[in-house]
Amino acid sequence: MLELAEVKPGERVLDVAAGTGIVARLAAARVGPEGKVTGTDVDEGMLAAASAAGPVEIDWRQADATSLPFPDGSFDLVTCQQGLQFVTDTPAALDEMRRVLAPEGRVAIAVWRGIEVNPAFVAVVDVLDRYVGTAAGMVLREPFAGPDRADLHRLLTAAGYRAVKVRIGIVDVRFPSASEFLRREVVSTQLAEPVSGLDAARHEEMTAELERTLAPYTDDDGIAFPFQTWFAVARRGRDLEEG
Repeated sequence: MLELAEVKPGERVLDVAAGTGIVARLAAARVGPEGKVTGTDVDEGMLAAASAAGPVEIDWRQADATSLPFPDGSFDLVTCQQGLQFVTDTPAALDEMRRVLAPEGRVAIAVWRGIEVNPAFVAVVDVLDRYVGTAAGMVLREPFAGPDRADLHRLLTAAGYRAVKVRIGIVDVRFPSASEFLRREVVSTQLAEPVSGLDAARHEEMTAELERTLAPYTDDDGIAFPFQTWFAVARRGRDLEEG
């Protein structure tokens, strides 16, 4: 995503819905000491994890994507990796991202493609359905029902962006084990409580079933699989009063 966004030394970057801060830290390495990176997330726990993850000087702020606490035109680039599908009001979030962009500033967004093209997650959802309940499986399904290529193009254009480009991205994902894959997918969601509430025997049985299901993606180093996502980049269009 950062390659598509063409991050440059000295730029001011805002990472919205930063989570544990992976994108923000990568952006900080690209903008260098003359640039500045700010990361926001609505979840205090995520921000604490992001802040503790490294020595990089990043300004961490708790903020909702639909109400960013920054003046107009504060950033050259706004990024949002796998966060847009979780916001309550997508158009409002895109409006806010545009508001805080400088004229000709860019936005770079990544959202999950459909679960049907991400079979490893189909396996996890199936196991959750059977061992925790269909409501649990639905929690993990929902983010895959986010905007597709046409939706992203329409939403960005309606929000006043121009030069909108949307493409498929395929990234290789690796986890040390099936159990760690499951843990990372549920630890920061509403699934954490029902999964942790399973008795030890049931939890062990569920993990064993997941390992069997993910066997096609397993090697000596754990599990690895391709993950498909949408990447969108666009520029902030000028307002009428800007000429």
